[in-house]
This record gives sequence, structure tokens and C-alpha cells, in this order.
Amino acid sequence: MPPFRPAFQRLAEASLPWAAALVVLSVALLAWSAQVSLPVQPVPITLQSYVLLTLAALFGWQLGALVVAAYVALGLAGLPVFANGGSGLAVLAGPSAGFIAGFVVVGVGVGALQQYWARLRPLPLFATLALGHLVLMAMGAGWIAIKGGYAVALDKAFLPFLPGAAVKSIAALATVIVVERLAGTPRH
Repeated sequence: MPPFRPAFQRLAEASLPWAAALVVLSVALLAWSAQVSLPVQPVPITLQSYVLLTLAALFGWQLGALVVAAYVALGLAGLPVFANGGSGLAVLAGPSAGFIAGFVVVGVGVGALQQYWARLRPLPLFATLALGHLVLMAMGAGWIAIKGGYAVALDKAFLPFLPGAAVKSIAALATVIVVERLAGTPRH
């Protein structure tokens, strides 16, 4: 069975200008969503995981990886696209480094699972999005555990993110399904 082709992948395949516009707008959306945050320490809670997972499911793994790689590269190059306007290589030594690395893993993983397994079926897609959140939180908390211990990581970088991850997974599911329906994707 051929892989499922998400809506944004189909649109990007239609023309190079559409592909470029989608990538630029998606990177901008990721940067904006990093600034919408609750200021908790050591890492703020942002809308970014919702946007990341939604885009990955709508782009598939290849274009999803391109969007995330472009976002991370811009941030590391000095543009203030990370949470709270963070940027530069110094971010890789800070508490957000595990989450930033997780963006790449999750962007590729969620996109691949959507294309080859979930295929827009609601329950598998929800499982994919929830797993994406768990992987992202585990990578973020894992980095904080290396720097400050497991108790700090669990208490400050994992447990506070669980309620939001559940809500954002449901919101991402609804968003993906609505966008796919608007794009004319047939129901399974």
C-alpha cells in the first residue's frame, strides 16, 4: 500500500512556489508558537508542540523534517525563534536543548507514523500525536535530568507538561482532521 499523502505534502508537490510558501509560513508559525508561553522554570510551556505535531501530520516526514530543520537552523544561527526569544548556539547548553533536539525526532516520527500507519484514522492518529508529545517531553526531561537530576526533571520538565500535552494532542487531532477534510482528503 502506498504511503498516505497528507494535505500539505500534496499542495507542496503541486508547485515549487506553494512548497516554499508552506515551508516559510510553517517556520514562522513554529517561531510564533514558541513565544506564546506560560513562564514556568526551567523550560516554559508553549504552544509549540501543538504546532509541531500538527505540521508534522499535515506535511509527512520529509517536508516535516525540512520545516523543523529550517526552524532549528534559523534559531541556532541567531534569529530569536526559540521560546522567550532565545537563539544561538548557547541554547544547546541550556534547559531547552533536549526539547529542541526532540523537535527533529518528533517532526520526522509523527510525519512517518501518519503516512505509514495512522493514515488519518482518528484513533491511530491520536496515538501518534500523543506518542509525539511523550517523546518530546522525555527528550526534554532527559536533558534536564543530565544537568540537574531525575527528580528535578520529573518535577519541573515532565509532569507539568502532561495536562497540556493531552489537550494539545486532542487539538492537533481536530486541526489535522479539519484541514484534511477542507483539502478534500477522502475518509477512510
